[in-house]
Amino acid sequence: MRQLCAGHYSPEAIEQWLAPSPGLYDRMLRSSTVYVAERAGQVVAFAAVRLATGEVRAMYVSPGATGGGLGLRLMQRLERVARAFGAAELRLSATLNAVGFYERLGWRRDTRQTGKRPPQRCVPMRKRLA
Repeated sequence: MRQLCAGHYSPEAIEQWLAPSPGLYDRMLRSSTVYVAERAGQVVAFAAVRLATGEVRAMYVSPGATGGGLGLRLMQRLERVARAFGAAELRLSATLNAVGFYERLGWRRDTRQTGKRPPQRCVPMRKRLA
């Protein structure tokens, strides 16, 4: 976050985003389907989707692993799983630096808000799966 979002958010906004929230990750893990990518035993990317609502809860690729297709493969996995679950679309809140990535994958900007947004500005997006 600190490196990849630095050109779009202030250092204060990034630190606020990264500040620990009691139980946040535990709740996300319990209510989402999560996929991780590892290299040499280290997690370098992960994505989480809440299938019941069609909400992509998290998508992250570490700075040293960007550009290698991990984000693409994780998003393709989420889409396949959501289709198999019967979802007609997925929604997410994209960080400003990630909007272009999602648009290249066929996502479109949306006006509806997705879940609890972070205090920083994000772009609501959606993708039809049908």
